[in-house]
Amino acid sequence: MSNRLECEIVRDLLPSYVDGQTSGVTNTAVEEHISGCRDCAEALRRMREPGEVVLSQKKEIDYLKKVGKSKRRAAWIAAAATLFIGLIAAGLLVFVHGTAEDLNAHAVTVRVEDNTVYVEGDLVSSSEGVARVTFAEKDGAVDVKLFTAPVAPFNRGSFCEAYTAKSNPVQTVTSGGLVLWENGEAISDIAGRLYAAKNPYVGDMSANQKVANAIGINERYGTYKNELKTSEEPYGWVVILDDPISPSQEAKARQKMCSDACLMIAAVDNLGSVTWRYENGSGQQEYTVTKNEASEIAGADIKSFAKSASGMQKLVEGVR
Repeated sequence: MSNRLECEIVRDLLPSYVDGQTSGVTNTAVEEHISGCRDCAEALRRMREPGEVVLSQKKEIDYLKKVGKSKRRAAWIAAAATLFIGLIAAGLLVFVHGTAEDLNAHAVTVRVEDNTVYVEGDLVSSSEGVARVTFAEKDGAVDVKLFTAPVAPFNRGSFCEAYTAKSNPVQTVTSGGLVLWENGEAISDIAGRLYAAKNPYVGDMSANQKVANAIGINERYGTYKNELKTSEEPYGWVVILDDPISPSQEAKARQKMCSDACLMIAAVDNLGSVTWRYENGSGQQEYTVTKNEASEIAGADIKSFAKSASGMQKLVEGVR
């Protein structure tokens, strides 16, 4: 048997030898081998001194704990930094970038002078400030966007911005899909909304409703119902008012009905008449305005006004 094999056998026996589980013959053989083998003697010494192993293990555990604490500390620092950066980004988004607003929802004036667009106004809410106003230009049209943010020392409640266009001349100024200025004329909110809501088919009631909302029928007369006459031309739109109109107010109410009917007929391309149905204390009443009557009132073909926002503005000014 080679010396290497004897060492391997002794190394296998050492744990049992140290624990006192080997026989006397084995003990004698192990001790004789150890007396002449420095490596096996060192192995036996290490087995009989477990404190060093424990200490080594403890050092290793302490090291791992330190590494773990360092990693946790780094993770907390990274999380705090991420949160801080996120708060800064959120603050920039809220107070600097702002939220897009409908420019027409505020008291705004738009004018164009020497190809420079001037937009100024005041926010209707005292809890909001102007974060920024942006301009975009394409083919003679300048689009304006208003962004608001919660009131802060650097966010004002009024604004006055100017933009010099590259295109010459500026033909239209828009915001949120509505025309604010066209061909030298400022466009009012109602004219801009009517022009945006113009509808080719009276049979599309959802589109008709946008026209009614632009005019403000609900605000002017109270709740109402709609009825369409589309079985044959001329097509008609009947507005049935829920609230009665007193005889003393009837003449004034009919003046409003006439002007609003003109706007409705202009905005709905194939609409031939508008009928108002209401109670006045003496029974149900009807008041109808036809396309021809609307044209006479407006002084031109009523349908021609819807060809442009400025045309709709002229109609609004002429009948209201």
